[in-house]
Amino acid sequence: MSIEDNKFLVERRDSHLWLTVNRQEKANALTINLMERITAAIVEGADDSTVSAIFLTAVGERVFCAGVDVREQPEDGNMARQRERRSIALAALQDALMDAPRPLIAVLNGSAIGGGAMLSLLADACVAVETAELSLPEIDIGIATFSGSNILEIIGGRSLALDLVQSGRRMSVGEALRRGLVNSVVPRRELHAAATTVGERLGSKNHKAFVENKRWINRSLKAALAEAREEHARHRVKEGT
Repeated sequence: MSIEDNKFLVERRDSHLWLTVNRQEKANALTINLMERITAAIVEGADDSTVSAIFLTAVGERVFCAGVDVREQPEDGNMARQRERRSIALAALQDALMDAPRPLIAVLNGSAIGGGAMLSLLADACVAVETAELSLPEIDIGIATFSGSNILEIIGGRSLALDLVQSGRRMSVGEALRRGLVNSVVPRRELHAAATTVGERLGSKNHKAFVENKRWINRSLKAALAEAREEHARHRVKEGT
């Protein structure tokens, strides 16, 4: 088994598929390989008629996901190409969450940061441990987040996008619950049981109706993300990256 192999765990529990990021030494930040593997697991699981729900979580007690690993070095040394590969992998993962014909539940074992927060917002439901936080702090490292801005604007409106994106502040899951950004906040010992309950409830619904509703509900998000990705691409060209 390679080092990379144990960074992502896939476990079947009855009709539920649990996907776990196991890179807590790097705050569960996502490499290109990890994003591609998670995407493939979601697509494969969603195509399995015996799977009723898919759960995405991570190892550790501090961080669910710190987003994309921007420090990952390309084997070919081409940083511009690396940024493009990273964007493509993240876009595919985001699409997998929105397109999966099975309920996709984000299970926050810790804070969701940057791209990690976006994944939690794009899931069908989000259950979080009470110590978690959500943040889009890209502005603090000089990076614009067009995708994060559009996701927040569609979900919570302009004021929420201005608040989180322009300040980069950390939002407690208590506040996120009040704002409708997460579905449930529970003590750590209850996290998996609470997520399982959500998955069972969503997974018990009429499959065809669930898929059609999800497609229709996500249409504005998909359009907004397509616009954001085009802007990210233009930005990379403008910045010479």
